[in-house]
Amino acid sequence: MTGTFYKGRRQSASLCVDRLSTRRRVIAAGVAIAFLPMVTSVRANPIVGIQGTMSNFDVFNETGSNAYGAEIDLEGLHVADVTKTYPAHFSNFTATDYTTGSTFGTRLVFTGYNFTAQGYLIPRVGQTTNGHYAVNQPGAEHFGFAVRAQPTNTSYYWLGSASQKLTSASMSIPQPTWSFVPAAAGAAPIIQAVLAPPPPPPAVLYPDAVWVKTYVTELTRQVDLIELISAPAGPDQIAPQLPSQVEAEWELLPGDMKLPEPDISLSDSTQAVLRRYEFYQYIGTYDEVHLPNSTFTGGTPDPLELGQFIAANMVAANLDVPEPASAMVVLLGAGIIMARHRKVRA
Repeated sequence: MTGTFYKGRRQSASLCVDRLSTRRRVIAAGVAIAFLPMVTSVRANPIVGIQGTMSNFDVFNETGSNAYGAEIDLEGLHVADVTKTYPAHFSNFTATDYTTGSTFGTRLVFTGYNFTAQGYLIPRVGQTTNGHYAVNQPGAEHFGFAVRAQPTNTSYYWLGSASQKLTSASMSIPQPTWSFVPAAAGAAPIIQAVLAPPPPPPAVLYPDAVWVKTYVTELTRQVDLIELISAPAGPDQIAPQLPSQVEAEWELLPGDMKLPEPDISLSDSTQAVLRRYEFYQYIGTYDEVHLPNSTFTGGTPDPLELGQFIAANMVAANLDVPEPASAMVVLLGAGIIMARHRKVRA
């Protein structure tokens, strides 16, 4: 980071002064210097690799929407690998490990924008900056991080009022990949930096996740489509909606899987099974393929992830139950077949 960089320069300047003083003392020794053997400068601690990397960057909010926070995903790193971050104009900061199945990384999240009284960064077209220009500018910010190991991929996102990503693709801020080449015979070691463009957004993005609340009931008669309405509870209202009819209080349905409902053990008198689904928006954060980052495992959803009501869907399955007379004929037929079978075996 910038502070570390200048600190390193101050140390180098001090080292130069020490060397200069030493040189003067040696010259003051007079002709004795002529008898000193010529020594090639050798580094006391040879460079063996890269200890860490860092990045400080200016960025403008060019999403077209007000930004309330920001996210930096460092793929391939753990929280312990992040040694410093630039604070920027945010009151809250979290660093957490994440996994997306085949990859893992550390997610840096900045929320609580405090540079303006409105609490958000206005959209603004970017312009050329000079290092820390964006530190105190509306519509822009300055971020930074220092890490012990290099991330395999780095992604940046502006966040909305509910900490949701404002764009599915990350901001285009390429990061270099540093590499160290040890010294060969008679040569100096080499440090290389390769700048690559950010990876393209995934070819497949899953649909939005939704919250689901499910009610269920059984009837001893078949039902008609016109009956499946969510009218106020009454003698003619059959769609389940009472607290006693809750089958699943809350479930999160991501975009990559089905949500099987519990099996129902049918009684002999059941002729119809009715379910009522209530759907609510999921407004939490998503990963790079648009799957929810929620850690929900049951209970009540996090208010920062539970959005507004979307829709209610009343569904029913009428069971194919034989009429009593038909059922008797079937049983009599089965009895005759079994009797004949036994007679043949006898």
